[in-house]
Amino acid sequence: METENINQIPTYIYALGGVEEIGKNMYVVEHDNEIFIIDCGIKFADESVLLGVNAVICPFDYLLENKDKVKALIVTHAHEDHIGGIPYLLKTLPIPKIYAAKLTAGIIQKKLKEHKELLPHHFEHFDDNTKINSKYFKIEFFRVCHSIPDAFGVYIETINGKIVSTGDFRFDFCTQGDESDILKMADFGRREIDVLLCESTNADTPGFSMSERFIIDELRRLILKAKGRIILSTFASNLGRIEEIIEIAVKAGRKICLCGRSMETNIETSINVGFLNVNQSCFIESRDVSQYKDEEVIILSTGSQGEEMAALNQMANGKHSWITLKPSDTLILSSNPIPGNYAAVEQLVNKMYKTGMTIFQNTPTRKIHASGHATKQEQQLMFKLINPQYIIPIHGEFKMLKALKINAVESGINENNVIQIVNGQKVQLLNRVLTPTDQFIDSNEVYVDGNKINSDSTNVLKYRRVLSQDGVFNVTMLVDRENKRVLDLPVISTRGSFYAKTSAPLITKIAYTIKDGVEALMKRKNYNVNNNEIRKIAENTTGIFVWKNKKKKPLVRTTIFDV
Repeated sequence: METENINQIPTYIYALGGVEEIGKNMYVVEHDNEIFIIDCGIKFADESVLLGVNAVICPFDYLLENKDKVKALIVTHAHEDHIGGIPYLLKTLPIPKIYAAKLTAGIIQKKLKEHKELLPHHFEHFDDNTKINSKYFKIEFFRVCHSIPDAFGVYIETINGKIVSTGDFRFDFCTQGDESDILKMADFGRREIDVLLCESTNADTPGFSMSERFIIDELRRLILKAKGRIILSTFASNLGRIEEIIEIAVKAGRKICLCGRSMETNIETSINVGFLNVNQSCFIESRDVSQYKDEEVIILSTGSQGEEMAALNQMANGKHSWITLKPSDTLILSSNPIPGNYAAVEQLVNKMYKTGMTIFQNTPTRKIHASGHATKQEQQLMFKLINPQYIIPIHGEFKMLKALKINAVESGINENNVIQIVNGQKVQLLNRVLTPTDQFIDSNEVYVDGNKINSDSTNVLKYRRVLSQDGVFNVTMLVDRENKRVLDLPVISTRGSFYAKTSAPLITKIAYTIKDGVEALMKRKNYNVNNNEIRKIAENTTGIFVWKNKKKKPLVRTTIFDV
């Protein structure tokens, strides 16, 4: 590493996404001519608000402008809110290296195959002992317990100080092979860590979360007790739990049917990389479920969050190709609704109850789900292990970031050293002093349609909202610029606003007013009036009349023909 005048150049830390929101986690550490990215996630869109938008990702403009600085992408684990934006990042700029653990890399590679225009990308696999050295950075990793295997935190050493990013984590002392590496965390803590980027999702939940071991025991009891067919829905990424469920089902003499692409993909990947050890003869296709007795089948399904197109919702709506629900079925929802999904989950559960089936959900008295995110005391344990001088709360809504700050102060961190940032805000680390700056880079949301990035996101969304609520007016006119007149009346048609036939006097009045306005403008001007000026008259005239008479603000499209 170079040392000449290096301490006069600050190291910058910033988030492109993941702050004051759940989803699209993307964090960046930058020093001089080197940029390392940590994660590149996605946030699924609420289609009642973001009309026609599938998902939301971070903007990559700043990275594209500085593409020669970008050295690598480091991926902490394989959840969508940490990997879902990677295909779009790779479409935007070249990433020299992607570092990911073995399972994480396998899941990302599956995802990249869905984007046919992307070439296969090489992944550098890392594990607990991997070390990465660049011109300005030294990087190491430590294993954390989360709701998916192969989850890691990241240690980054620079001339200006030492940084740790927790990734998503929790502490569970009853897991086997997926424990948080407390000894390594403590070792990093002895190195005098300057900055800790800590996830804050469950910061306002007191105590320690329930061990996964207790969750599995309760699931085992419910599975063994069920008399008919079992439909169990959990997060497809919770592969540790799924492995245990499969083992319980096999011992109970049940065949396993996987429903949902993400469930099938994740289990296939887990088997291929050696994380899941199960005989393929245990699985059956959904089309073959009816060939087995109900007590011989368990269906592992996606859709625990009430997603409209997920397998569970298709069953609830009676639209699944092969599986029809029965009163003798047992549904086990081994999950909690994530923020924003409560209404969809309640709607799904009500549909399921109408079938007469037995339903088990996670409750205070029946624990069949535990979060993969650290609670208050788990966060405070992390603070004590890492022992940072500064903390930057990440990965959470504002109330969660605020709660983490309170947790940090209670554990002995100076209140002024817990720095809440917003997406796009650069924080400067110089000679071990962390300072928020007034430098902001673009962090506006970018919308995804299908597999394509919409570059004009704001305008498209605005137009869609107008179309859905107020409709569209099409105005077509023939303009004789030489004689400064409009031939005939403009032709007006409406879509989604109101019926033109039942409002003929209003439509006629609008047409005459547009015609008179355009002709008056052309006669008033000494130059040829351009199309934008004509369109402006049509838009303003239509807007005024329609709002006054119908209280709508339609989108106005004007087509002009010169004669």
